[in-house]
Amino acid sequence: MKVTYYPGCDLYTKAKILNDSIIKTFRAVGIELVELANWYCCGTTFTLARDNKMSLIAPLRILAKVRQTNGSVLVPCSICFNTLKRANFIFKQDPETLKILNEHLGENYDAQAEIIHPFQFIFEHKDDFRKGVKRQLENLKLGCYYGCYLLRPQEELEFDDPEAPTIMEDFVHLIGARPISFPLKVECCGSYLIVNSPEAALEASYRILKNARENGVDALVTSCPVCHYNLDNFQTRITNLHPDHQPIPVFYFSQVMAMAFGLPVEDWGLEYNKVSPKKLLEEKKIL
Repeated sequence: MKVTYYPGCDLYTKAKILNDSIIKTFRAVGIELVELANWYCCGTTFTLARDNKMSLIAPLRILAKVRQTNGSVLVPCSICFNTLKRANFIFKQDPETLKILNEHLGENYDAQAEIIHPFQFIFEHKDDFRKGVKRQLENLKLGCYYGCYLLRPQEELEFDDPEAPTIMEDFVHLIGARPISFPLKVECCGSYLIVNSPEAALEASYRILKNARENGVDALVTSCPVCHYNLDNFQTRITNLHPDHQPIPVFYFSQVMAMAFGLPVEDWGLEYNKVSPKKLLEEKKIL
């Protein structure tokens, strides 16, 4: 099976291991991810100014390409998923805006592209992914961290319950690991505050990591490059601010899937994790 795939910019830079591991794990169950031809940046952050039509140009061009291809696209990056889904919601709700943009850009987009997150795709094909599991991970307790971009606003994203989501726990259970739900799994990690107000982002990340540890988590799992960056990259600085902090590895979901599928260790991308998970994986007899 071939599936149209939109990686977005981060998956070619800071989140390269997410790109590499999702391609290899999907290939392991017979699914070839085919990049959307001539894709470009989605605009990164969705604007809250509804009269700012300029911010909708990039999403419309991307979604028009999707419709010209096969009509649906897999989007693993939570930020890109959020931006494309919210733009498409406007295109469906506001025909006048869609008409203005189509005329300006010379497109004929009909707002009917389907934007799919990998968790949704995996559960539509769960028997194939369950058959791909070759290694037992039942001793690995994974805290399922959703963050903000994947869930909110619910009406526009139509993804899961923004207050009590379960799709990531279902994914972790499907691949044979042990999902751990913890109270701050839907709290913001500080997002782009890490650029201009890093103290606020570090405090937000510390609270999430502390809450996860207090609830018995061995490691966190996420699908968002910004969340992964904030939670994984700055734990040394968090320890300097909070000596009680105990570092926790943070995985992309596709890294854990690569372990479960028995792919070679070099495909797990452990060298990209700032908090090394090697000791944990050795203790759990996974590595």
